[in-house]
Amino acid sequence: MRILICMDDEKFLKYLVKKIKTFECDEKIYLESYTRTSGISIRVQSDDFDIAYLEPVIDNKSGFDLGRTVHKNCPDCKIIYVCDDYEYMHEAFRAFAFQMLLKSQEKLLESEFYRALDLYKKQHYHVLFYLEDGTTHDFIPGEIVYIESTGDIVNVITSDNRYRGYFENYLPLKQRLLEYHFFQMHPQYFVNMEHIELIRSGELIMDNDDVIPTSAMNREIIDDAIQSFMNHY
Repeated sequence: MRILICMDDEKFLKYLVKKIKTFECDEKIYLESYTRTSGISIRVQSDDFDIAYLEPVIDNKSGFDLGRTVHKNCPDCKIIYVCDDYEYMHEAFRAFAFQMLLKSQEKLLESEFYRALDLYKKQHYHVLFYLEDGTTHDFIPGEIVYIESTGDIVNVITSDNRYRGYFENYLPLKQRLLEYHFFQMHPQYFVNMEHIELIRSGELIMDNDDVIPTSAMNREIIDDAIQSFMNHY
């Protein structure tokens, strides 16, 4: 995980670097810190960052303009603006802030780091699938349209392909995929609700044009799950 820190306040910058190094984290952290903006725009175009800590004004230049550049080149980067007061609150969120916090908010500094870390892990979670030919394939949850299983046979269906094989520890995996809006729509079909195109009585039309039956026995539970997912957005 790559973290960018860019701010005028060198004393707070050193404190922030030291503080981040004390946080419990099972990800390898690469820190880059700067007190000037020169060359940063080139850096963020050549390398992705996962978290960025920026001040509103850096080297007499707008930290929010830098934040917009970071967002343009690293859309998934969690940008945290660190300020002395709330003067820049509205401008911060117009510049793609993940959060704005005050330098005095030590507890928030820690909790927001862990919130950004949780989101980073969720965005970078991969599912390993063992194919019939002995090779493996890595999926990110979002690319899976649904998983079809009958006995020991498991098929993973994406928008443009079908893969046949098996998962290790399939039941714990399914529990984890609930966090990514998957749901057991039918005993055979574990569906990614992000890919539902149309809902009809007793069936779902997926965005790859596949038709998935829904379980009549669990209709109310399924309807509640779909409604909850729609309300989420």
